[in-house]
Amino acid sequence: MLEQDTPAARAGDNAERLAVVARYEILDAPRDGTFDRVAQMAAAIFGTPIATVTIVDADRVWFAACEGLDGVTQVGTEPGLCASAVLQDDLYVVNDAAIDPRTLEHPLVRGELGLRFYAAAPIVTSDGYRLGTVNVIDQAPREVTPEQTELLAQLAGLVMDHLELRLSAIHAVRAERELKHAEEERSQRRAELIAQLREAADAGFSRERPTTCQLGGRNRACGRPAEVKVADGWGDSAWGCLQHAENLLLEVSGVFLADEALSGLAGYLER
Repeated sequence: MLEQDTPAARAGDNAERLAVVARYEILDAPRDGTFDRVAQMAAAIFGTPIATVTIVDADRVWFAACEGLDGVTQVGTEPGLCASAVLQDDLYVVNDAAIDPRTLEHPLVRGELGLRFYAAAPIVTSDGYRLGTVNVIDQAPREVTPEQTELLAQLAGLVMDHLELRLSAIHAVRAERELKHAEEERSQRRAELIAQLREAADAGFSRERPTTCQLGGRNRACGRPAEVKVADGWGDSAWGCLQHAENLLLEVSGVFLADEALSGLAGYLER
């Protein structure tokens, strides 16, 4: 059953729908030509001078692509055309806008454009939200064929497929950047830690230390020289080579370079 095009219906639909529109990060995005080709195909299928791919925002209908309306990037959300079509589950057709009560007062009908024919297929997400439309426009009344309406719906599906691919690419690039940033932070921390370890090893302690690293564990004895002491929050500590100390400080939270007052790290040695 189709939704009623009323202010209440539009307001109820918008809260969640607009959040989904924002999720796709498409509004005001630079055009890459993909949606332009969809608009060109729609115009060719219907033989109309105008076709657009639109995303319906809170207070505007933004054109992701526009064939036949040079310089137009958005229009208002007056009911009757895109703002109404986005509320429908199926194709929205106005054969003659001059006599159709849904469109009589629309600025594109009453104004200079003189719109008379309008057909739109909703762009629908996999979870059922309608982002906008693929539509065709003419200044003369028209009828549509089932074949044309089916093709228009398929074009709307292609737009949705591209939006999904685009969103996946955005997430992949963002994840890659986050990983790179995390690795850069880890490298920076590692460099700072190595410098601290070197400084601690050069300073040494006055008390005696074991000859070899204690951090290899009972089953992984390490023969490297013991150069620095590390400790945990429980006050346990042990001497280790620079490599084992570095790994421990990077991988185990709450472990830090120790001072001479701490001894042991018994919990770590018993792991």
